[in-house]
Amino acid sequence: MLYRYLPVAWIFFVVSASGSVPCPDAAALSFFENQIAYERTQVINPFKGFRELHVDVWRRGSLSGFYVRDRPADFGPSVRMAYVFDKGGWQGGGTCATAKSWRACVEEFAGAEDANDAVGTCAITLDMATIPTWRPSPNDETKRRIANELRREIETQWHGVQEIVVRDFNLKDGLVKMYLKMPDGDYYESCGFHAFSEPHCDNWAIFGSSPPSDVRPLIFDKPYRLK
Repeated sequence: MLYRYLPVAWIFFVVSASGSVPCPDAAALSFFENQIAYERTQVINPFKGFRELHVDVWRRGSLSGFYVRDRPADFGPSVRMAYVFDKGGWQGGGTCATAKSWRACVEEFAGAEDANDAVGTCAITLDMATIPTWRPSPNDETKRRIANELRREIETQWHGVQEIVVRDFNLKDGLVKMYLKMPDGDYYESCGFHAFSEPHCDNWAIFGSSPPSDVRPLIFDKPYRLK
């Protein structure tokens, strides 16, 4: 057994028989922490009021999965949350039933990528006080370039779009919400966001012309105009 202390967690390594990988991956942990910070800004915050999270971590090749063993706030007793990241950021995730093993749930979200690589697991306890407040990334040259690429993707998806306003974003975010002015009216959408890989926008969720009441205020509270 090997224990190592990091500022955010105690780490317990469990090495697979086929080999070992560093666990947790520092970049993936940073994405995960940003996801928790981002969720704090949303209407649905599954870990509101938590002082710490107890997390099982799964690693295979470029993928890292985080399975939170704690029951999310306002969720049923048999539901848990899982998140998967690769070197580009958010890869997938969602809810898991406690009747299924945590590894099986994470592996479903991970898919077949790096399937021949060794798997390693570990457990961390994440001190929520160490996670900083979510903030948009500075509007530097890198962010402006990615924003322009995102605009072109949205224009391809939404032919004839006249205006595009997204909620200002951090480059580590896994979701972008947006307002679109189309010739036939206003629309509110979201997509999975990948700042460091292309396409930047996938897995569209369509709110339509009559979105939930929280969507427009959330976008225009921190607007970032793409067009």
